[in-house]
Amino acid sequence: MRVAFYEREITPPLGCSIPGYFNERLGSDVKDRLYAKSMVVEQGGETFAIVSVEGCGINTAVHNAVADRVTAFTGIQKENLMVSYVHTHTGIPRMTAPPKSEIAQDAEKGYFDVVTRLIADCVTLAYKRLEETTLYYGQGEVYGISFCRDYYMKNGTPRTNPERGSSDIVGPLAEIDPSLPVLFVRDKDGQPKGALINFGCHSDCVSGTEYTGDFSAIMAKELKKQYGDEFVTVFIMGPAGNVNHFDVTRESDPADHYIMMGKTLAGEAIKTIAQAKPVTGDVLAVAGKWLDLPSREISEEAIANAQHIVDTVKPIEGVKIDASGSTNQDQYNLAMAKSLLRAAEGPKSYEVLVQAVRMGDVVLYSMPGEPYLQYGLELKVKSPTEKCFITTYTNRSVGYIPTVDVLEYDTIYSARFGANSLCRDAGHILVDTLQDLANSIF
Repeated sequence: MRVAFYEREITPPLGCSIPGYFNERLGSDVKDRLYAKSMVVEQGGETFAIVSVEGCGINTAVHNAVADRVTAFTGIQKENLMVSYVHTHTGIPRMTAPPKSEIAQDAEKGYFDVVTRLIADCVTLAYKRLEETTLYYGQGEVYGISFCRDYYMKNGTPRTNPERGSSDIVGPLAEIDPSLPVLFVRDKDGQPKGALINFGCHSDCVSGTEYTGDFSAIMAKELKKQYGDEFVTVFIMGPAGNVNHFDVTRESDPADHYIMMGKTLAGEAIKTIAQAKPVTGDVLAVAGKWLDLPSREISEEAIANAQHIVDTVKPIEGVKIDASGSTNQDQYNLAMAKSLLRAAEGPKSYEVLVQAVRMGDVVLYSMPGEPYLQYGLELKVKSPTEKCFITTYTNRSVGYIPTVDVLEYDTIYSARFGANSLCRDAGHILVDTLQDLANSIF
């Protein structure tokens, strides 16, 4: 196989809106520069590309703009391209709608056109540098830095991110997936070129108003120290809709927690690479499918209740709201009611592109939105090879994809209307479709 990597800086101007959370945040400084990072693979006339973007909330307009430009310059078709966001909550702006603040509106003028071209060109510049390589696969495991964020409580009602140290916590609803698969690439002279690395945990350690790619940015810096400044780490977020870094047994995290996480992941990746084995088989095959997933049904009663909240609760500008609803409950309920009403007026279905890519005896799956970790584990069990990478937040954001058992609880943030948009069985539909795609190319 011929493989190449490339990275381009995409740090936005100061003053741009920062994605994530309920309150508007404007970029005030740069903690770590933001990047798009790509990997392109070619074999036997087939070409595949993935680009990882340090942002949160990819929309169809971004995906299409990037894909169209990539196709124009390389001939790589949309079905053979994955545009994946790392889900950092301190990344590039969403660009789904004009920001509220005049400062952000001014800062973001023209940014969509610029950043989509930079992301696309990151793929094209990798494509122009394809060379003979050897691929190596290994899988490490990392414990102690990722935790299921939904917990059983003594009152029988599960809750997202309960108060740390609370005696009412019984235990997590699911065990985390500690796997850290690594696809490591050397050129024909044995020099390291780059790696594709997969781990499931929300990139939400930093918050604030300083741009950073969060823990994966630190991991990439550490791997450059090990393998050289030209080494490119393409990090992809695994299924982590219900996984973050909050250890509820600890009162709080230090400000440099994301640095510790990045160094921990880098250390395990280095150990994994040292023991990695060459990928078996010079086969590159891509199978993609467009799915039209129905939106979640919202009852008239739920719409009426949301409208009542909007009509009766006075919004308070600048009040801090968190996803657990434990602070400023009325304002949290108001925000979620507005989300529900937007969802009720939204599309009846969502068109998404899912893909399975075979590289020798390794498979890479793409999933949209934020699926729960259980769907990733289910897909791994059904996969025709145990050497799996699963990238989420890819090609389109469609909200959370929780397991069916939590949908009845409004104490689970990702189960609330507005936080998730798809039908109840969306997760299983995605898993079954990806299994069929993988079986077709193995």
